[in-house]
Amino acid sequence: MKLRRTAYEIVWKILDYCKEPRRLTRIMQSCNLNTPTAKKYLDLLILRNMLSNNGEYYKTTLDGLKYLELIEEVYLKLF
Repeated sequence: MKLRRTAYEIVWKILDYCKEPRRLTRIMQSCNLNTPTAKKYLDLLILRNMLSNNGEYYKTTLDGLKYLELIEEVYLKLF
């Protein structure tokens, strides 16, 4: 049985992948998301200032990088 990913795991994957500027299509493919789900998470991350969008490309911000460090630290302590 395959377990579903949590929202934290999806956010983690998006922020990690967008350390370099990425287009929506590449984010969807890499993170295995459909269009509505990808847009929902991207909008949330932009609203929380963890991701920036210059029209065509998405990139992780400094706040997003700080979040990545925190979640990786928690993950390493747990597992």
